[in-house]
Amino acid sequence: MHKEKTEYSSDKELLKDLFFSSLRLADPVTKLRQLEFTKPLGRLFFVAVGKGAGRHAEAFKSNYDGLADGVVILPENEECEDLGFKVFKASHPVPSSYGLEASKYLVTEVKRLKEKDLLIFCISGGASALLPYPPEGFTLDDEIHLNRTLLSSGLSIKEMNVYRGVFSQIKAGKLARMAYPCPIISLVVSDIPGDELALVGSGPTFIQKPNLSSLTTLKFGDKIDEHIKEALSSDRDEKTDVNGQKAFCLSSSKILFDKATNYINKTLGMNSLMLSSQFEGDPRSLVQLYKKTIQEISSSDSKIEKPVIILSGGEVEIKLPKNHGIGGRNSQFSLALAKAIEGMEGVTALSADTDGIDGNGNNAGAIVTGFTYTKIRKHFSNVDPEKLFDSFNVHKKVNTLFFTGPTGINLNDFRAVLIR
Repeated sequence: MHKEKTEYSSDKELLKDLFFSSLRLADPVTKLRQLEFTKPLGRLFFVAVGKGAGRHAEAFKSNYDGLADGVVILPENEECEDLGFKVFKASHPVPSSYGLEASKYLVTEVKRLKEKDLLIFCISGGASALLPYPPEGFTLDDEIHLNRTLLSSGLSIKEMNVYRGVFSQIKAGKLARMAYPCPIISLVVSDIPGDELALVGSGPTFIQKPNLSSLTTLKFGDKIDEHIKEALSSDRDEKTDVNGQKAFCLSSSKILFDKATNYINKTLGMNSLMLSSQFEGDPRSLVQLYKKTIQEISSSDSKIEKPVIILSGGEVEIKLPKNHGIGGRNSQFSLALAKAIEGMEGVTALSADTDGIDGNGNNAGAIVTGFTYTKIRKHFSNVDPEKLFDSFNVHKKVNTLFFTGPTGINLNDFRAVLIR
């Protein structure tokens, strides 16, 4: 007979503990504090940009005993203690003038670096929005328009970041070219399914060739479309000097779910099943996969002993209509899953963005059960709540929102379904 090792007041509290414990165990700061950096003969310039950048800068400063100056660029809802670095706060997910000011400062400093200097560039998810720098002849409003179009397009984060890399003076390796011949150490916290480090934050320090197949259908207006077409054509055969470079992955979705699996098995004393840490695609397909898996595990001839927690990471891709309300991927997915598991006993599901902010709401996600959708029906008897694309307010009516505040750790989405 299976024996659980830890007691909780509810399955909701158990899943909350799993979420926070997994983040703690996969915290990129742990790896950053373990790295050793050789002092350069010249200047060491440190950059931290993205969600959690303040924490990353603090970890670096505590671990490096040499002289270093640098810059920290982080979202407006995060903090950074006084470390002697220049600090910029900028908006996310839509770029702002503060981000453009930060980008211009960064470019000025990077262009000053020499061969005997060292650039340490620590990047995490959110950096694409925090570092706007539109191509010559374009304005910040053009980059904002491009980003708004991308955010409502339903494209994957990989595809969006390819567009962002093309439409930028510093992304997709252009910042590395500016730093040449200064060597670069890139420290990456990956929020990209599959952990393609060069795509995190649209890869300012990774010289790369755009994936042309991703850039064929979305339209931004004639002027931007023409620039993207010309940029792709001119980049194709371009030769460039490459900086001496090292890259380290500080944490990722795969690391997060390895830690989560271990925690479930050894600390909670439960079985676990991983669907995928790298899911990308329509939420309906993932909802149906979860539903079928739950039904199979709940059947009398299942070989998996309950209780069991089914995990998945990556992100669902949601194309927003022109008129939509408040919500994000996880709140919308939770709503669809609640509908699919309606009436199922012993099922509790958490879906949340690891950075603590889901879409344009201030929640991380939601926690639902097999009885949630029955409650939702009472408030929406004449309309399908899924089609409102207002998942935050739908969940708010039945008290299923999950709040964490900004976590400072961005490793994409975290989904866990407990079956008893």
